[in-house]
Amino acid sequence: MSVNVTDVLDKAKLNGFHILVLALCALLIFLDGFDLQAIGFAAPMIAEAFHLTRPALAPIFTAAQFGYIIGGLALGLLADRWGRKPAFILSGIIFGIGSIGTAFADSYSSLVAWRAFTGIGLGAATPVAVTIATDYCPKRLRVALTIIMYAAVAIGGVVGGAVSAYIATFGWKTVFYVGGTLPLLIAPILFVALPESLNFLVSRGMHRTQIARILKRIAPDRSFDPNDRYFMEEAYEKRFPVGALFRNGYAPRSVLVWLLFFMSLTTLFFMTNWTPTLLNSLGVPPGRIVGMSAFAQLGALLGAIACARLILSFRAFVVASTGYLLAAVGLLTFGHVGSDFAALLVTYFSLSFFFYGVQNVTVAMTGRLYPPRIRGTGVGWGLGIGRTGGIVGPTIAGVLLALHLAPGQLFMLAAIPCALAGLICATISATVREGPAGEIEYPAIPETATAAAEA
Repeated sequence: MSVNVTDVLDKAKLNGFHILVLALCALLIFLDGFDLQAIGFAAPMIAEAFHLTRPALAPIFTAAQFGYIIGGLALGLLADRWGRKPAFILSGIIFGIGSIGTAFADSYSSLVAWRAFTGIGLGAATPVAVTIATDYCPKRLRVALTIIMYAAVAIGGVVGGAVSAYIATFGWKTVFYVGGTLPLLIAPILFVALPESLNFLVSRGMHRTQIARILKRIAPDRSFDPNDRYFMEEAYEKRFPVGALFRNGYAPRSVLVWLLFFMSLTTLFFMTNWTPTLLNSLGVPPGRIVGMSAFAQLGALLGAIACARLILSFRAFVVASTGYLLAAVGLLTFGHVGSDFAALLVTYFSLSFFFYGVQNVTVAMTGRLYPPRIRGTGVGWGLGIGRTGGIVGPTIAGVLLALHLAPGQLFMLAAIPCALAGLICATISATVREGPAGEIEYPAIPETATAAAEA
C-alpha cells in the first residue's frame, strides 16, 4: 500500500502530538530569547567589571553574531544532511556550554571568545526549530502555529529580564549560569521526546517503523504499516543543497530573503544590545530598565499573536511590510521622547509590538518560501547571512557612541533599515504568489527531486 505522507500531514487535525512538537521546539528557542536579553541587561555591569568604555562593548555584542553566522550556515547544512533532530540538540549543547563559559571568562578576550562560541549554538537553534515546526504543522495552520512557537523568543526575553533583576544582588554572571545550565538539562528531553522530521525520514528511505509510529500519532484514526510504501510530494535533496537556493527560480527570493534579514537583524540587535545601555545614559534606573524591557517583551508576544491571527485572513508579507513601517515610526518616536518614563514605556511597548511581531512572521514565512527538500538550508542561510546585520548594527552604534551622538539620533538611524525591511517585504509579496494563511507557490520542481521510501 502506498501512503502519501504529505497528504496525511496537511489534512491532519491539530492534536496533542502537534502541540508537543511545537512545545519542544519552543523550549530551546525560549533560551535564545533569554540570552538575547541577558547580554543587553548585563552589558553595563560587564563594562564596570572589566573597566570598559561603552564603545568597547561592541566587540562583545558582535562576537556572538559571528558565531550566529557560523552556526546558521554550518548546522543548517548539517540539519539537511544528517537530520533536524541531532542538529537541534547539538545547537542547545553548544550554546549551553558557551553561556557557562561566558560566566567563567576572566579577561576581555576570553569573554569575546565565549560569546562567539555561544553564538554558534544560538545561530542554529532558530532555523532548525522553524524547519521542524513547518514540517509537522497542518497546512492550514502552519505559519500561524510557527509564529506562535517562535514567540517563545519573546517569552524568553521576559524571563531573561526578570532574572536580570537579581543581577545586582548575585552578580552579572548569574544569568549566564542559569542560561547555560537549562539547555544542557533540556538536551536529554529533546533526545527522548522530539521526533525527527518525517520529510527527512521519508526522503532517506529509512526507519519505516518509526515513520508508521509517528503517522499514527498524527492521524490516530488511521492505521499505518511498516511495510507500506511511504512517499512525499517534495523531498529533501541528498546532495549538497546550497546551490539549490539559486536554481529553478529560487534566486530572486533567496536574494530578497538575505536582504530582508540583514535589514531586520540590524535593527533587532541594535535594539536588544544597546537599548538598556542607552536608557541608562538617559538616567533611567536599572530597576525601571528591567521593568520596561519585560513590558516591551509582553508587547512582542502580543504582537506575535496578533500577526498569527492576521495572516489567516491577509497575505503574510503584506502584514510584515505594514508592521516594519509602523515600527520604523516607533523608532523615530522613541528617539524623541526624552527621559520621561511614561512616554518611554508606552513608546517602547508599541515599538516592540510591531517590530517583534512581524519579525516572527518573517522567520516563520522563510520556511514557506522554500520546499521541504531545501527548507533547512534556506532558513539557516537566510538567518546566517542576515546575522551580518547583527554585526553591523551594534558596531555602528558603538562607533557613533564614541562620537557622542545623542540616543535619539541613534534610534533615528535605526529606523532606516527597519523601513527598508518593510519595503523588501512588500517586494517579496509582489514577486511571489502568496495567499492567506501563509501559502506560497513554489517554482516548478524537477521530478528528480522527489524521493520515496520503497518497501
